[in-house]
Amino acid sequence: MRKTIVTLMSILVIGFLLEGCATSEKIQTVQVGDNQLSCNQLKKELEKLDQAERDVKSKKGMTGTNVASTLFWLPGLAYTYYDAGQAMEAINGRCANLTKFYNNKNCR
Repeated sequence: MRKTIVTLMSILVIGFLLEGCATSEKIQTVQVGDNQLSCNQLKKELEKLDQAERDVKSKKGMTGTNVASTLFWLPGLAYTYYDAGQAMEAINGRCANLTKFYNNKNCR
């Protein structure tokens, strides 16, 4: 009985640690309807991208969860950095695309 409880607790702890290494939200650089967004909508989308960038940066690096997860699964930390890099590329690409539409519409 005690061995079963220890096993279940170990599985739960590992599960929670791996959850901390969750991947970043995937952002499409170009989305259908981007060219039809109003200036206000474009501004709001750009603000969302700023928040997404902050979220990615907060997950990257030596957070407590990442350090603890490294004890169990070293490649997880490397993947966290890789995933954050991909997410930042997508965010930058989307930002460039929306900024192009924002400028073409002479938004202020």
